[in-house]
Amino acid sequence: MCIACGAGHQNATPDPSQSTAKAENGFVFKGPYARKFADTYNSLQTGFARRLIEDGKISEKDLDAIQDKVMDCVNAQAQSENDFVDIDWTESTRMPHPYHGENAKRMNKIAKQCMERYDGYKINDLSRYVYTHEHPDNNNQSK
Repeated sequence: MCIACGAGHQNATPDPSQSTAKAENGFVFKGPYARKFADTYNSLQTGFARRLIEDGKISEKDLDAIQDKVMDCVNAQAQSENDFVDIDWTESTRMPHPYHGENAKRMNKIAKQCMERYDGYKINDLSRYVYTHEHPDNNNQSK
């Protein structure tokens, strides 16, 4: 007997082979990661981030856009030259480097808030998911 059959939302890891999936607002994703894109889309809090993934892909341009938003957010709150953020790019992931020094605690908190504000962590998680499924023999990241 299937208990979860017919349920509208599944908490299990999405099947990478699913070709279409509908987001809660009715937006339809197509492609091999449709369910993951729809689930991520449902969890995003900004229209900015939603627009980035509506094509069912995560591109370097999309990651650049998130990076720019986060950098602008952090840099707008910088109080000295040492407070400006660096972004690390590693295998389809963009994350702020941890800060060190006199303002580290404050700036790390700001960087985290900016990543959350623009859905940076969620976009990075989606990018990592797609990357690990498309490059199973060439990744050192956990799934």
